[in-house]
Amino acid sequence: MFPSTPTIDLAPLFAARPGARTATQAESVTEAMVAALESHGSFVAIGFPAAAGLDRRMERLLGFFALAEEARMACAVAHYRPANSNFYRGFYPLGCQDGWLRKEHFDIGPEPPLACPDGPGAAAFREDNVWPVPEPVAGWRQAMLGLLDDGRALALALMAAIARGLDLEPERLLAPARGRNATLRLLHYAPQESPPEPAHDDSASDGEPHTIARRHVDTGLLSLIWQDPAGLQMQAPDGSWREVPTVADSLSVHCGDLMEPLSGGRLVGTPHRAVADDRSERFSISYFLEPDFATETVPGTCYAHHLAGQFPGRFDPPLAA
Repeated sequence: MFPSTPTIDLAPLFAARPGARTATQAESVTEAMVAALESHGSFVAIGFPAAAGLDRRMERLLGFFALAEEARMACAVAHYRPANSNFYRGFYPLGCQDGWLRKEHFDIGPEPPLACPDGPGAAAFREDNVWPVPEPVAGWRQAMLGLLDDGRALALALMAAIARGLDLEPERLLAPARGRNATLRLLHYAPQESPPEPAHDDSASDGEPHTIARRHVDTGLLSLIWQDPAGLQMQAPDGSWREVPTVADSLSVHCGDLMEPLSGGRLVGTPHRAVADDRSERFSISYFLEPDFATETVPGTCYAHHLAGQFPGRFDPPLAA
């Protein structure tokens, strides 16, 4: 329904033996990345390290959603299972998130957990990951942590390239990302008979795409998203929408809210949403590059306080606790 975001082959950025030709190609890649983020709000990345076989790798991790309900609920945050002590990392069940009945997701962060300054959400930000027992498949936990590490390596390389493309000192973008913080999220949208609202206008009818994830901007630095099937849409700075195509072994890339001050306003947090027809099942896996919780993101405010301010009450213990 909309034009597609561009697809960019990142292979020249990771050439094993860079020479004059590959250096020129890498420069062209950085220019294309920045142009795509400035004009489209996102791009689809291919050709990066560990891209080969990425689709199979992601499908294996999505085995979490095939676990029995009790196994998934054993990982649920305390707002939805009061006997549990975790209220940040873990499982968010269907029907429990802002009226969106279709969505369930599972989050992890780095291990060991990070230190965090005192303040709203501090206890949540310091908590350990929660893992399903039994694992969906043997080695699943290590595969999740491996993807978290690979996401960081790729995101940092992209941040450095974006800085070069913007003619900025690399450390301006890299310094806030130098720690260990990130979120890896598995997402499942289940089929539903009654869609919550049309994706584009009130005339959408049964069988046509409907919004299943509202327009929002990610909190953080850079987001990398894998999807199956298509349905992710990005909003360009001019207000127009772009479809994010599904390309084999690819990730879409867009900016979080902190990129605007870091880039001097040239890049802004990319609004995006997801659509599907009401009987479709949809999966995605998101990697969010974030500053460490103690890192100052704006003068006088650390990332933990920024994050808690973006989502008031979300990281507070349940009232019954």
